[in-house]
Amino acid sequence: MLVTGSPGESSLCREACGDSAHAIDLSGALELGELGALIGHARVLLSNNSGPVHLASALGTPVVDLYALTNPQHMPWQTPHRVLYHDVPCRWCYRSVCPEGHHACLVQVGVDEVVSAMLELSENASLINSTIQVS
Repeated sequence: MLVTGSPGESSLCREACGDSAHAIDLSGALELGELGALIGHARVLLSNNSGPVHLASALGTPVVDLYALTNPQHMPWQTPHRVLYHDVPCRWCYRSVCPEGHHACLVQVGVDEVVSAMLELSENASLINSTIQVS
């Protein structure tokens, strides 16, 4: 698992990696083109609704999107994806920052839901890739 972020997100990225021998922190290490190349070679991208999701969509990389219910027009497009959120009364607020301050649409998404979506898209990507290789 490769974890990316800006230099300002390095402590968050280190926390996401934890003590895992299978996680590599690349925060602050990649230029935009390098990030695009990394996403283009990834089996699946897990991200919040931000620029990397749109890069993945453009490159055909499957996306698991932790979606803060801002504008539904900004969801992944024309690529396999799972958009994860918890339905809350304040959904579709169209705000970049939670106006209620609770971020319930995101924090109530369970780890099991994320893992399940990642595995589903990863397995499908493997099938697609092996079909392409066999043909």
